[in-house]
Amino acid sequence: MPSTDIVRTIRTKIQKQLLPSVPSRWRKQLSFGLQAYGLKAFQSAAGNARMTAKKPQTGIRKSERLFQNRKLADTLGTVFDSLDLVKPSSFVNVDHSDMNGLMALVGAIQTRLGRALPCFIETTYSDRLSARKDAPPRKRALRKARAEERQFRSLTGHTIDALQDFADRLGFWPKLVFDRGFCNESIVEHLQAAGATFYIRVKAGRYVQFDGQKTKIKIQDLRQKDATIQLYGLTLRVIRSTKDGKNDEPWYILTNDMGSSRSKIVRIYYYRFEIEETFRDIKHIFEFKRTRLNKPLSLKLLLWFVSLGIALLYLATRPKRAPSYAAETEHSRKTHPKKQTSWLRQAYEQLQQASGQLLWGGG
Repeated sequence: MPSTDIVRTIRTKIQKQLLPSVPSRWRKQLSFGLQAYGLKAFQSAAGNARMTAKKPQTGIRKSERLFQNRKLADTLGTVFDSLDLVKPSSFVNVDHSDMNGLMALVGAIQTRLGRALPCFIETTYSDRLSARKDAPPRKRALRKARAEERQFRSLTGHTIDALQDFADRLGFWPKLVFDRGFCNESIVEHLQAAGATFYIRVKAGRYVQFDGQKTKIKIQDLRQKDATIQLYGLTLRVIRSTKDGKNDEPWYILTNDMGSSRSKIVRIYYYRFEIEETFRDIKHIFEFKRTRLNKPLSLKLLLWFVSLGIALLYLATRPKRAPSYAAETEHSRKTHPKKQTSWLRQAYEQLQQASGQLLWGGG
């Protein structure tokens, strides 16, 4: 599309889909948040606000009110849903990302284009905070706040609550794809009981029961590439991927999907890595590596605005999908990922170009 059309398309979607999805009393705050933080690189909460409002002090006051609005933060998932991107057939990658003392739990829709679209966000305090007495004051304060929060809810409990809230918000469970850190008995049991389809990478040394035997066996010692096993008292399936030259070991994927082919399940897990690339782009394109936030609520709001911005860029530019999984994996072997420009970066640069043309003219 002509570069200036991206601005028009995004403006239309904001006006016709996003703003009507919140109560009228929050529409100005939503509009301000999208303008200040959704499609701009992050400088600071106050800095972005000053650049957005006509008067700098007005921007700062708007920012302060925005970052205290917990109800709006809890409603932004519904705002995202107005874009109609999450379907019951969607595969949603779930992972944690550490953000300078805070931690985000993010679910992101697989696009099979190298970058996933964040569609649910919860935040808490990081588990990677120094326990040293000479740690910086901010880190000590964050560690104290984390200890207080963990008295009431564990990280596992936080994860389960966030996943269930996501399903309740949608009214259905999309298919969930996880890395190894989520192969937790409580998480697996909850998802199975709730009727959610999941795919979780497990460690090769995980012990499971196989073929009705009481003696447990390591997953890596299973002869079958596709085996039905018992774990946590549940009957599940373990898929082993074909070992490839760039991987030290194959993937072992635990799932309750009993109907899909082994190759399809390996392909589903292959695209889990899109969420890691999305985290990288958020930190470098949108400059989230600069954040020094003290409250999970602030991070939640910022991430939601950026996630809405990413979704708008995706819908406005409609990047093209690779012709096939096999073709994409072959392409990735020939081209180093760091030398590939992501569709998200291309869309962001196209937006900056369009903004420059609207301001300065020219082509």
